[in-house]
Amino acid sequence: MSLPRIEALRQWAAIRGYSVAWGPLTALDDVRSEIERRLQAGEIDPAFYQAQIATLQDSAPEDLPRPKSVLVVAVPRPAHTVRFTFDSGPLDAVLPPTYVRYRGLPEDVLEDLKAHVLQDSFRLSILSAPLKALAGRLGLIAYGRNNITYVPGLGSYFQLAGFLTDAALELPENWRPQPARPLPECESCSSCLSSCPTGAIAEERFLLHAERCLTLPTENAGDWPEWFSPSMHRCLIGCLACQQACPENAGRLRFEPSGIVFNAEETAAILSGDRLGNETAWESIWQKIEAVRMTHFEPVLSRNLRALAE
Repeated sequence: MSLPRIEALRQWAAIRGYSVAWGPLTALDDVRSEIERRLQAGEIDPAFYQAQIATLQDSAPEDLPRPKSVLVVAVPRPAHTVRFTFDSGPLDAVLPPTYVRYRGLPEDVLEDLKAHVLQDSFRLSILSAPLKALAGRLGLIAYGRNNITYVPGLGSYFQLAGFLTDAALELPENWRPQPARPLPECESCSSCLSSCPTGAIAEERFLLHAERCLTLPTENAGDWPEWFSPSMHRCLIGCLACQQACPENAGRLRFEPSGIVFNAEETAAILSGDRLGNETAWESIWQKIEAVRMTHFEPVLSRNLRALAE
């Protein structure tokens, strides 16, 4: 890839307020090796690995059989609110950054890259891989004590989008894959540790106890874990406790209405969880969550709202 094209990529990102990094395909091998090492060392909970990591595929897709480079883009994202209507009045529930249209954003970035940077010269394909680990290898992000990733200028309020390309993206002569890099500010700060409602962030290690992170059960259907209490639950899905407490995020979080408002009938139907008892209301509910590309979270909606209402 020529230097002018590299500059076009940098300018494309700067104009949009994005951060971008790229590297050779071998960066994915480094990520696989590191995850395997941590799994064998007991640093990653096996159940968490099977549910969240093992299903990711990083092999070459059929439409791009000979990829040469990986590309990761950090896109700033706001938090969103969803309004529910109770007899006592409205409740604006919070969805942390990345939940609204999470699965649609990589597609949008892909089309934007094709139109304004790579155009018809090269091919791109969305990459399904452990993007945080890959972004760390590319030097794009640093890890906070809460295991949330941070990008200079964006804090932790962003979404990563990863891509494979058959373009051999030019690298500096001294380029090397980077080790996982902690935020230096975390050495003298424990704000996230003291704010975590579940004790998932610990003093004895930098790696998060992911199996105790509140985000995990709020995203997955089934019974709440034994340690869960409704008083811990502040967002409709996910959790913002450690991020909002972090000094590196001060003044960075924006809230935007999602445009989704559930009326009293729809709110009651969600609370009941009875999809057959009120098919008309649930048809409308489905259409609204589909509009923000969140249909995959429909199975947890009733349970999570009941806990939040408490």
